[in-house]
Amino acid sequence: MSPKSIVIAVGVLLVMDLTGAGISVSAGLNADFLEALGPTARLSAPLPMMAAQAILAFAVTRERRAVAIPAAALLVVAGVLAFVSGFFDGGYAAELTTGQRVFQIVLVSGHLVLSALAGVRLAGLLRSAA
Repeated sequence: MSPKSIVIAVGVLLVMDLTGAGISVSAGLNADFLEALGPTARLSAPLPMMAAQAILAFAVTRERRAVAIPAAALLVVAGVLAFVSGFFDGGYAAELTTGQRVFQIVLVSGHLVLSALAGVRLAGLLRSAA
């Protein structure tokens, strides 16, 4: 598996996050775009998470294992946290239309896929050390 797949996955998630924020604003779930990218986001990740994923995606492609290994591990954790956080921040309990709920499920699934890709990268990096 190429580390480029992680970069592509993060790119797709960033586009989905921005799209989800637009949907949230147009549907009245959030008052403005920045709020739709904040802690009350229902159809996107918050801006700090988006920035962290972009930086980690860059770092995980590095040849230097001292950079790539922690980046991959953090991406694994970030994907799982994106899924789990919806249970605690009210994201999964929010009243959404069927289309919005499907978008939310696809977005969260994308975060889990990213976590899995990062896990495969992490395992490969750890195996190459042995």
